[in-house]
Amino acid sequence: MSFQEKGPWFMGRLFEGEVDGYFVQAQVFSEPSPYGIAEGRISRLIVYPDRSAGFHRNLANYDRGWDGGPPNDTRIRTVVEKTVRHFDGKNVDWSFEARR
Repeated sequence: MSFQEKGPWFMGRLFEGEVDGYFVQAQVFSEPSPYGIAEGRISRLIVYPDRSAGFHRNLANYDRGWDGGPPNDTRIRTVVEKTVRHFDGKNVDWSFEARR
């Protein structure tokens, strides 16, 4: 798992990388927020099947809340969990995320 910083994105920084074969884009802020995943620094996160997939083919989309609810697929949840641990060093409480 590795992420590359792509530069500023709104007020945060855009990172892109591959986690377990999935392509991930994340907007990461310098400070945690109640709007972030697990109340951390990631305020936007998109998981794609691969780098060439268009936005309409995303597998999970978080933009200060989960579009359509948190992912149910355990593989996608694992990708999210690894990304959150990478940037925030914490675990994801999925029951909390489902109540957002």
